[in-house]
Amino acid sequence: MNISDYIHETIFEEKEKYIYLYELFWANFEEEGFVITDEAGGEIDSVFKAFAIQNIIGEFVYRLYDEVNETDYEDVIDSLEAAGFGMDKILAYCENNPEIECDEEDSGATVKNALDYITEITADKLLELFSADDLFDYLFSATYDFEQDFTFAFEDVDEFTAFVDSNSDRLDEYKEEYPAVMQWIEQGMIV
Repeated sequence: MNISDYIHETIFEEKEKYIYLYELFWANFEEEGFVITDEAGGEIDSVFKAFAIQNIIGEFVYRLYDEVNETDYEDVIDSLEAAGFGMDKILAYCENNPEIECDEEDSGATVKNALDYITEITADKLLELFSADDLFDYLFSATYDFEQDFTFAFEDVDEFTAFVDSNSDRLDEYKEEYPAVMQWIEQGMIV
């Protein structure tokens, strides 16, 4: 199985509205060697990181629109099992990472702790690759319904980023409307 294709098909394409945002982040992660590595557990790690992006987007949506963040550790388990990784491999991945708090009596808690940790390092990586202003612009542009201002359907990542670049003044106004969301990004997007 090609894990990159699997991630794009099962996680990134789940919400069509966010596809180009996922692709932008993922392409930068691949370029940095942050995802899809040959290390033991690399495929499991990549799935966790894909869900971490989803978790960050969900948290942004929650903070901006007060909508429930639907990302759940059970989705990670289901996705990994569908990809052919049993719970024993998932737990072995978690146990091999000293930063993940493992609960010997509750495998679900262990996977939740892993998602929390991976989300934190993924947020750190996003802030390393993009400025807080750019992250707000990308997240806002991908999640906001612009029908009141203008309607735009993106064809690819380049068109998405061109849209963001060409609307920086309007996006700056939105940043002023949502200072708490901007502060959340600047402080590391802890979910």
